[in-house]
Amino acid sequence: MEYKLNHKQLRSARIARGMSMKDLAEKIGVSRQMISYYESNKKSPSTATLLEIMAVLKFPREFFSVEIDAPVGGATFFRKQSANTKKTREMQQERLKYFNEIYEKLARFVNFPTVNLPELIEKDVHDITEEDIIQKAMELREVWSIDKVSPIKNLVQLAEKNGIVIAESTVSDRTLDALSRWIADRPFIMLADNQESSVRRRFNVAHEIGHIILHNSVESIYDYSNIELKNIIERQANLFASHFLLPNNSFVDSLLSTSLEYFVELKKYWRVSIQAMLHKAHHLELINDDRYLYLVKQVAFKKWKTKEPLDDELAVEKPTLLEKVYEMVVQNGIVSKQELNKQFNLPLDEIKKMISPLVIIDENEKESTPTLKLIK
Repeated sequence: MEYKLNHKQLRSARIARGMSMKDLAEKIGVSRQMISYYESNKKSPSTATLLEIMAVLKFPREFFSVEIDAPVGGATFFRKQSANTKKTREMQQERLKYFNEIYEKLARFVNFPTVNLPELIEKDVHDITEEDIIQKAMELREVWSIDKVSPIKNLVQLAEKNGIVIAESTVSDRTLDALSRWIADRPFIMLADNQESSVRRRFNVAHEIGHIILHNSVESIYDYSNIELKNIIERQANLFASHFLLPNNSFVDSLLSTSLEYFVELKKYWRVSIQAMLHKAHHLELINDDRYLYLVKQVAFKKWKTKEPLDDELAVEKPTLLEKVYEMVVQNGIVSKQELNKQFNLPLDEIKKMISPLVIIDENEKESTPTLKLIK
């Protein structure tokens, strides 16, 4: 039976692996123009070339014959938007498609938690005020049954419990910590594999929830300049994260000293970074410009900008919802683990990262890519 290649899937796999057409062409021994022909469906690769492509990209054979559509919904927001490279954004966009594919396959068997969020803001981003942001942060605490004064214990699991689907990706890039978007009627958050600290991850997730609630009217981030993205949209999401994780009144009450040693103690309590709390204290005018500048310089002097005290001690919160759904499907005998893995039509490294290493049946399980042998 003739194998029919879906040229869109070839492009998707190449981009997901961070390769240019030239990169892929060099690895399989054809011209860049030929890769362009394959991806535009002007020519089809020979069987031998197709096998080489599968081996290089490490995607299963089934992936190249199916159709994985781009998600339908609102804008995709990238944490640290202005710093992202086009290549990194595109890699994560493809993984967002795979993430949605995994969700849709699992959602055929299990009802995911109902989305539970306050009413979304529909204003133009230029009209959103800090008062709007504070109101939505407090509304979310109320909707999620968190009092308005206490630290949030496990933000990732709380978000999953309230219908936000979260997954980790195999992409590691310091210019991109996370991305989020609505797909149909559900919000998704994807986290980069940056070995981030617990407090950084919590702020990233809160930041993305801010986008989900505040920026529903944004159709595309490409409608905005880099200055607007940084100084308006990203700033608003940062403010949301700050007000949600550190409610003003209780944060003020907890700030009994402005020494760095005391901020370390506060970090244990609030589970928010020292730098974020310094910024919050300055924003609330609890410390003046001179004191803030001095403390920021002290943070730099102590080499805390990239690694703070307690970063190795506070446990990093992990998404578990997809893993629980996966286990429910398998343990109830609805579909075997092997069959469910196969239905995703994705590389095992992507499935393992987004769901759990438990998707592996045993140590000897391998990708369903062809084994190549030379004819002697």
